Amino acid sequence: MTKSEPREIKFGTSWSTQFRFTQAIGRGLSEFMDIKASAHVLGPGGYSALSQGAVDVIFSKWVVNEHRFSGKGLYAGASPDEWLRTIAWLPQEDRFLFSMAPWTGITSFAQIAEKKPALHIAGSGGEAVLNEYGFSYADIEKWGGSVRRIEHTAAEAKKRFEANQLDGLWGDGSAYDFSAWPWVGSRGYKFLGIDETVMQRLESKGLRRQITPSGFVASIESNLLALDDSHIVVTCRADLDSEIAYYLAKAIDKKKRDIELTSIQLDYDNGEAGGLPVTTTKYWSSLTGPIEKQWNESFTGAPIHEGAQDYYKECGYIV
Repeated sequence: MTKSEPREIKFGTSWSTQFRFTQAIGRGLSEFMDIKASAHVLGPGGYSALSQGAVDVIFSKWVVNEHRFSGKGLYAGASPDEWLRTIAWLPQEDRFLFSMAPWTGITSFAQIAEKKPALHIAGSGGEAVLNEYGFSYADIEKWGGSVRRIEHTAAEAKKRFEANQLDGLWGDGSAYDFSAWPWVGSRGYKFLGIDETVMQRLESKGLRRQITPSGFVASIESNLLALDDSHIVVTCRADLDSEIAYYLAKAIDKKKRDIELTSIQLDYDNGEAGGLPVTTTKYWSSLTGPIEKQWNESFTGAPIHEGAQDYYKECGYIV
């Protein structure tokens, strides 16, 4: 009897944790079926590559899936992506953070829109918030400032600070090891909250509110309204082979602890975050909780693939 060829599956990834998720899920999948897996580096989101069939699976965000599938909301395309399906969601409570250096005197988004200062901003993301206040990242550069990418670590924040290029640190709260945010917080950076009326306008566009609680970092002394960016979703197309979808769901379910451990990363703190100037080992994770009820469509933004549903039904998780 001729041995059948391995089944090919192409994962799309766009940042380091997604590579580790791909490795853990791919290893689990290989225990249940003969596969030929590959990882493909994509830009943020990866929807174009997924829709065109360049990849079979991507890691997306819950709210973006919801908008793309329904055709309604800020991230929606010209028409609903009715082909969009999901396998599971992974827990990552997250929000966009915007912090300003004390020397800028800025305590609100409205001040930025009014004064149009030349600011050197490290990081980006959450531009919908800026737009509701009447400006954009392009405007910041037009006003004589700069917007540059940064790895959100204390070491990188320190470099920008010493180069006088850190008027503001903005971006995804869960990015990298979280050390940049307490680093700026300990130096008096003011974290900006979203006004209730602006938040309501964002919600009317299908976005969600999040709370950045008092004490989240040292300089946050009261709860702040923030834009939600929670949860990672293993996303595919409706035409993904049902057997592959079935075993992807099984691999995530049976290897969930391996996936959680894969999310834990090792780094070293040399005192950048404000501690003693000695090298200490630190661990951090991109996930904010255990993988549980990963079949719950309340957090996937698009329907579970029928092959994955078959697995979940077989286990008695859904009916």
